[in-house]
Amino acid sequence: MAAKRVLCVFTKILGHVAECRRFMEVLDRIQNLEPTYVVVEVEDYVRFKAPWWARATDPWHVRFLARQRARPLILDQSFDLLLVNAWELAVEFRGLARRMPAGMVVDAVPTTMDAQLRNRGQNGPKRWIAHRIHHQSFARAVGEFDFFFPKSSVCLEALVRDYGVGRECCHLALPHQHVGSRKFAERPYIPPARLLFVGNDFARKGGEFLLRLYSEHLSHRCTLTIASNDPRLAGRQLPPGVTLLAGKSQQQLLPVYRDSDIFVFPTQQDFTPEVLAEAVANGLPSIVTDVDGVRDLIQDEVTGFVIERQADAAAWAKKIRLLLNDAGRLAVMSQTTRRFAETHLSIGPFETLVRGVIEGHLVTAAGLHEGDGGSDIGRPSSRW
Repeated sequence: MAAKRVLCVFTKILGHVAECRRFMEVLDRIQNLEPTYVVVEVEDYVRFKAPWWARATDPWHVRFLARQRARPLILDQSFDLLLVNAWELAVEFRGLARRMPAGMVVDAVPTTMDAQLRNRGQNGPKRWIAHRIHHQSFARAVGEFDFFFPKSSVCLEALVRDYGVGRECCHLALPHQHVGSRKFAERPYIPPARLLFVGNDFARKGGEFLLRLYSEHLSHRCTLTIASNDPRLAGRQLPPGVTLLAGKSQQQLLPVYRDSDIFVFPTQQDFTPEVLAEAVANGLPSIVTDVDGVRDLIQDEVTGFVIERQADAAAWAKKIRLLLNDAGRLAVMSQTTRRFAETHLSIGPFETLVRGVIEGHLVTAAGLHEGDGGSDIGRPSSRW
């Protein structure tokens, strides 16, 4: 049987690195499947000089970069299925999606993105215009796609409610982890407590708030480790008790997760944070802002605390002290967190899901086009 060719147009920008790796691992293991990867990297912002109109909004810029990466690789090739991993790429490659089975991995859509930006105070006529443009573009593109892997229940509901996607076409794909490879042992709670934060965009992830929280309420009882590659932290003098880890890989951070007591993540804008899934996989109770996707990973008061976006530092300190004052509760919460990860985030069910959806659509497409006399279905045109 001839291998089926799958074109994967992925972006690794803004936290998509782990997601790309996860889907590539699964696709590479599917028999009789030949994936071709077109990946937009951070370096492409320098490699490809975008015109002024493409730089007007981040989605247009990403679409421009994807177009530059994809055109020389796929213009004269044919494929059996298309998979993209962002709503911007779905808009850019809607023409290809019309010609073959197509799916998207998506953590945010224009309506959820707009809501989070407004929650951060980005209002006004420019925000309204940008949202209308991107919302309408995605609404036109979404009908060309056959299946969806939303990374959170919030995103899934937005696809159904705001864009008319059939619920049966949506397959919830949480940020699954190799839980079995994350060694777990009960943490002996030995003061001072060890807090951990992981995030590269320090300001957007609530880093400044976290430093104030630590300095004003927790420094006498805890240490704080910040794992971040944000260049704005380089050379910065941090409060006593705070350690900065820069340039660490995911693998290098595993012992840091294991040696910590509580994961703290006061992010102001996020869509199913990958670092939160890492913390859960390592059995680390988490205290997090109530943003999209968080409630799929954290059970409030069971595996951590989900705190409203407007809560002040005193409210955060109160929740952290609840655990610091009750080592038994902290230990139980850690065990429960690990069991949640083993049940809901193990990589095996994720691989079964992705494999089943993709193989099912390839079989359906083959049946529809059987005996079509060698049509050019799947051959890209100059307009994608």
